[in-house]
Order: sequence, then structure tokens, then C-alpha cells
Amino acid sequence: MASFEAINYSLRPNKCVERKIIFETLVGLSSTFDFSQYQYLGMGSMWFVDFVMAHKQLGIEKLVSFELAEYSPRATFNRPYKNIKVFAGPAAEGIEETDWSKPSIVWLDYDCGPENSAVFDDSATVASKISSGSILMVTVNAHLGRIPGQDSEGNTLNRHEGLKLILKDAAPSSEEFKHINQKNYHNVLATCLTRHIERAHRRSGRGGKFVSFLNYYYKDNAPMITIGGMFVDEESDTKLRENRCFLNSEYIGPALYPIQVPPLTHRERISLDALLPSIEQLTEDDVLNRLGFRLDQSQLDDYSKFYKLYPSYGEVTL
Repeated sequence: MASFEAINYSLRPNKCVERKIIFETLVGLSSTFDFSQYQYLGMGSMWFVDFVMAHKQLGIEKLVSFELAEYSPRATFNRPYKNIKVFAGPAAEGIEETDWSKPSIVWLDYDCGPENSAVFDDSATVASKISSGSILMVTVNAHLGRIPGQDSEGNTLNRHEGLKLILKDAAPSSEEFKHINQKNYHNVLATCLTRHIERAHRRSGRGGKFVSFLNYYYKDNAPMITIGGMFVDEESDTKLRENRCFLNSEYIGPALYPIQVPPLTHRERISLDALLPSIEQLTEDDVLNRLGFRLDQSQLDDYSKFYKLYPSYGEVTL
């Protein structure tokens, strides 16, 4: 079963917050970089949520979605705009056929983990071809269980050996990460993937560097990470570092930014919104007095951080 047949990607609250943060950041960067002249390439599945945002908020006209051939007719049917081209085939083939002379925003949004070689292979190929001033983001499943525990001959592997099997020279050393566990695996994977992208770009001989600042960790069901940034030469690096959003946004930086929003009813959310924004920390006692019951302090802190980005869902009868 394809993942889109089990999950409506437009309805995952933490993913929704991540998407809003990313496009809010891109809108901020657009005061320096004219993204309306870029092309947007991604994996729109059947919902194309990020494509709608790229077109509406950034003014991008050329949009390409990579979709496996067997699902491409359904994806084509569900295109929200006629200027979205659905490339029927593996992303690797679409990447090879892309004109990379045009600046690009690329979001390789996988639901699999690094056990699928396409994640690291496709990321490296884009990094070796993409032009200066372009942005690459890669989302990947960071569940620890996706690290193989055995090799092809059935021999038991520890986690370092399992990662070495699938990541090869991109795998972390035991000196760098002495232990790999559920608490740090998302950071391990982010480090490996970012370094892999940097290395692929450097080996291409195209010059410049990769500035990593679009990095997030969230969990709607499976733990997921997104790593991303901009490929810059001297000119675009200066423009980036003088951009007000890049300098001041709390959501960007080299480390993974955790996103976790609590599940709330519509009525609970309205009641909490009436207490925000607040200079003082929203406390359990505040909520008890207002709602008549307690919510954990960690949930209140998370909601206070993301309340302006919290998604609203409802049923519409058409």
C-alpha cells in the first residue's frame, strides 16, 4: 500500500506546523531572493499542500512533482493547478531530467528511512547539480527500528554496523557518536545526511558551500526529521547573512528544531488562545481556573510556542 492511501498528509498537525514554519521562513528570505523566478520540485503525493503554498506565497510558476508511474495518473487528476507537472517515474529519473541552471527550491519529502538508498542517493545528486542561491530540504523517517539488525548472511549487527551497511561512507563513527539510541538517533541521522549533502556538493567542483538552517524534528506517528539549507557562492552567502529573517528567526539554525504540538479540541484551543500572548508563562493553574481542568505544563509550553501556527480542521458539506 502506498503511504498516501493510509495517511492524509494535509492533516498531520506537527507536519502542518513544520510546513508553515518553512514557508514563513521562505517568505522572509524572499525579500532578498526573488523566489518567484525559481522552480519548485517536490513530492506532492495526492494533496500538493506544499505546492499550493509555493505558488500562492512565493509566486512560483514552474512546479514539478515526482510520483511513481503507477500513481501518476491519480496525482495528475488531483493537481490543484495546471502549471504543476507530474513527473511519472522515480525521483532519481526526474532529477536527471531537470534543468538545474534555473534556481530551485527542492523538497525531497520521503516517508521512508535511510534503508531506502534513494534518500541519500537523490540528495547527493541534487547537491551536485543545483545552482547557487537554491534551497534543498530532505525529510526522512528517523525511527530507530529502520536500522538493519542483520546483514545479508544473517549475521547480527550493532547499530553502528547497521548504519554502515546502508550509509557506507556517510555512516557515523563510534568516536563521533559513542551510543546510538532512540534519544539521539534523529541527531545522528541529521548529522549524516547534512554531511553527505555537503560532501556531494564539494565533490562536484561547483564551488561555494551548503548553509544548513532549515532543520526540524517532529513526531505525528513516526519520528521524522527535515534537514535543509541553501547552496551559496560568495554573493548569495552575503545576501543570506544580511537577510533580516535569517538573522532573527527563532525557527532556523544548524541544530534540529523540535516541533511538538498537543492534541486539543477546538473549544480548548479557543480558551487557551484567549490567554495568549502572555509575557508570563502560561501555567497549569491558569488553565485550571479558565477551563476547569489541568493540562500538563509541557503541553502548555508547546502550545504557547506554536499557537499562531496551530492547524484548524473542520468538516465542510459541499
